[in-house]
Amino acid sequence: MRIKAIRNRTVPAEPSIQRNHSKEMTRQEWWGLAVLLVAGLGIRIGYGGRYAGFVSDQELFVQWMNQVREYGLGSVYLHNSGINYPPLFLWLLSGYGALMQLLGITVDPGSLSYKSILIVLDMLALAVVTGWSAGNADKRLRWLALTAFALNPVLIVNSAVWGQVDILNGMLMAGSLVLLLLSPLGAGILFALALLTKLQSIIIAPVLGMYVLRELRNRRLLPLLWIVIGVCIPFVVTSLYFASYGGMQAMIRAAYLSAVGMYTQVTMNALNIWYYLVGTAPDTSDTVQLVGILSLRSIGFVLLLLAVLYAGVYLWKLRTITTATLLKAGVWVSFAFFMLPTEIHERYSIPALILLLFTAMLDRKWIGLAALLSLTITYNLWQVVNSQLEATGGMFVAGLHVIALIWMAMLMLLELRHNRNNAKLHF
Repeated sequence: MRIKAIRNRTVPAEPSIQRNHSKEMTRQEWWGLAVLLVAGLGIRIGYGGRYAGFVSDQELFVQWMNQVREYGLGSVYLHNSGINYPPLFLWLLSGYGALMQLLGITVDPGSLSYKSILIVLDMLALAVVTGWSAGNADKRLRWLALTAFALNPVLIVNSAVWGQVDILNGMLMAGSLVLLLLSPLGAGILFALALLTKLQSIIIAPVLGMYVLRELRNRRLLPLLWIVIGVCIPFVVTSLYFASYGGMQAMIRAAYLSAVGMYTQVTMNALNIWYYLVGTAPDTSDTVQLVGILSLRSIGFVLLLLAVLYAGVYLWKLRTITTATLLKAGVWVSFAFFMLPTEIHERYSIPALILLLFTAMLDRKWIGLAALLSLTITYNLWQVVNSQLEATGGMFVAGLHVIALIWMAMLMLLELRHNRNNAKLHF
């Protein structure tokens, strides 16, 4: 009976962390944070001004921004069915465009006049991580992670150079998992906002679901109810808003239903298993059938399903569920989503890295992975944004990504074994 009681327990954070780390920052730490903010901001402004980035993406975003301001958010999908982003980023762009007009600044693709909104999101992410990590992480690990958020080349290239917004859905995904044990309602709200930013955020749903199953096993229904209520709040508000303008169906069609199958290449520049490693060139169609039974796309989905099941087993068998274990499962499924299915873009690795940086603050065993992926993902992004991706270097980095995926799996397996051995000792 004692083993069962321990195994089914859920706790919001590691007790040793809660006891040993103060939430108050010293004067030196405030100065350190100021230095990180200035350095991170300065580097982003410098690189953002020097490199135009992926101008075609930025042209689309600026066009969408102007169309939202012209037609209104509720009607814009009716006028442009090619808008394949959910509405949250469009809403932010609209507000940003209004502010720039008020300041008399023209928003131009490839310039800081557009990228500034992304740089601000990066800095807000650093501020959020600073607030959350106070009292929740070892000081040394915390400052290492804060430095990684401020100066990580992946985040710099993605926002200040490329001009993309993956920091937003990545932080919302992380926030959902971080809040899950403390506030299932808040976790549901942030998860819904992540989905209203990018559909790819759905990948952490199995982590939320497994937590709910564990709670139901222990006859605790409230977490499920709070999560459902939290998810419903943003979606109900959004649905009512778009329905009032007659644009609900158009929004769902463009932002969500068009996502799968839009591109049929096995990989859209993502350095994963489909980048030559399994014998497929990147431009191979994923509709090709293997032995006339399964298409490459279906095989990718099956592989992802197996990875999700592994995460489920990991969470189900742990004696306790903590914030760290939820983040680890989130890292695993997010990186598996980048590595295993077809039609994956190079930027889909960024949410996994953001979750990994959170994880490294709570478990130093994951620091090496964070360092490795910070380098390899930067290579992937930089080569693509500069149209310099070539097969040899890409295959090498794809191989490193396979090693990273196996590394994650082994860390999770070792943790399960450690938990099992502790259970025997308690018995």
